[in-house]
Amino acid sequence: MKHESIPGVSSVAVPPFEAASLNIASRLERLPLSSFHWKLFIILGIAMFFDGYDLTVTGFVIPALRKSGWLTAATTAPFISVPLIAAALGSLAAGLLGDRWGRRRLFQAALLMYSLASLGCALADTYGLLLIFRTLNLFAIGTLTVTGYAYLNEFTPKTYRGRFQSAVALLLNSGLPFGALMARLIVPNTGVDMGWRILFLLSAIPAALVFTGRGALPESPRWLASAGRDAEAGRVLDAIEARIVASGKTLVAPLAAPEPIRDLGWASLVSPRVRGRFALAVAFNICHLAGLFVLISWLPTLFVSRGLTLGSTFTFAAVSFAGGFLGPLLGIVLADKIERRWALVCAAVVAAVSGMAYATQTEPAGLMIVGLVLVTAIFFISSVGFATYIPEILPTGVRLRGLGTAGLVGRLASSATPFAVAAALLTLKNPFYIVTAVGGLYIVMAVLLAVLGPNVRGKSLETLESCRE
Repeated sequence: MKHESIPGVSSVAVPPFEAASLNIASRLERLPLSSFHWKLFIILGIAMFFDGYDLTVTGFVIPALRKSGWLTAATTAPFISVPLIAAALGSLAAGLLGDRWGRRRLFQAALLMYSLASLGCALADTYGLLLIFRTLNLFAIGTLTVTGYAYLNEFTPKTYRGRFQSAVALLLNSGLPFGALMARLIVPNTGVDMGWRILFLLSAIPAALVFTGRGALPESPRWLASAGRDAEAGRVLDAIEARIVASGKTLVAPLAAPEPIRDLGWASLVSPRVRGRFALAVAFNICHLAGLFVLISWLPTLFVSRGLTLGSTFTFAAVSFAGGFLGPLLGIVLADKIERRWALVCAAVVAAVSGMAYATQTEPAGLMIVGLVLVTAIFFISSVGFATYIPEILPTGVRLRGLGTAGLVGRLASSATPFAVAAALLTLKNPFYIVTAVGGLYIVMAVLLAVLGPNVRGKSLETLESCRE
């Protein structure tokens, strides 16, 4: 079976590929940046934006629920912890289902579950129903985050993969201040039992994305090829290429590329070729999610424990958390210009040094500057590492299984940090030593990235599968 030529494709000779392969990888890599990529980015970015929104809203919903009598001291803890465990299980579900169902179907199912569960939270009339819907809500988020990053990774050519993934991370982080703004505008200006319902109701908005057509949200040809569904992968790419050519762009001839490794099972994650990368993915998730959760959840409390006023606490925290935007912006600028592995090692070292220096700061300017550097480095690691590097170093056939398992372990580790931080606050004379411990996590990450991480710059996902570095 011969692949038909497309009008507008460069006349450079195309090697005669067999029908079984259809040269999926090289055809994806030669695609110019087009409206197709931007539409896919916008759809996935909006979904991830609401992940960030939901993370912030939780902190504002709980006080409102307690004030209205929905939560008590006894029920607040399970309302926080049970959904967090569900989010960890959602990460695992992404691995169990994504490599079997495909990226598109799982992404849409998780997005629909998230929106419907948010609607259920808004309309719940008992605490039991609220807890059930909130648990489903976080389960969907755990699935959505893992699937979304992997999905976009598989469509984006190597020349701008890092920039696109960093931009999605920036959108996710933008959901944090948006959630805080909505809570500030809605909760004080509505009835005591209405504001939190409206906040949950806003989370139902992404449901509209579920009905996006296959043209804007197709299945990943890379996953289809890894599953042996070459003809279907070819048809998906035919449609994408036809739209790009119709927009006036020219397609160059694809170059030969390695075949995707097919029919991979769970055992491949511990095979000699993959086990070092899988171990890195697990360790990365443990270090990063634990460190990130401590900073986001506890930094204002640490300021208060150090004796700072609430006013200065909010100022210091706001300046530090500006790094949530600076980190991904740096990722957009640098992710495709320098080797991601060593950029992440440098960022982890910066996070480690600034984390350890944090406890020595006694002046407001020092706390804000060091805090800003620390948070910027950590969110650079989020965008370039968590969103880009870790997904791309795992083979397509087990990408979601590897990411889902690593995410499960990382989220479970982060769920233990409240107990560790609470115990440390009772014994430490200087609560900022907790930030020093976060710096220690990033030393471990830097070492593991240097030892176990492969170089990725300029390599397609299939080339990374086949290299033994």
